[in-house]
Amino acid sequence: MKLIAIDRDDRSVYQVIVSRYDLVPYLLERFPESYSSELDVLEKILNMNPEDVDDLIIGELHNQNEIDYEIKLLGEIETIA
Repeated sequence: MKLIAIDRDDRSVYQVIVSRYDLVPYLLERFPESYSSELDVLEKILNMNPEDVDDLIIGELHNQNEIDYEIKLLGEIETIA
């Protein structure tokens, strides 16, 4: 699964690459009160905006040792004057 994340604080854009077969059950186990099923987790991930991907997905991936993932810096958000 490839997701786009945006960190507005440092204006960075990232691509997050992680197996949905690892991530979905992990999030369901970690946040059982937020999701009713694996399908519910997947639907919510696919509907996340890039800021949510940065906050939840990257934050969770950095704080665990169970799931392999890759994060690639794609660039910075340009500011328009």
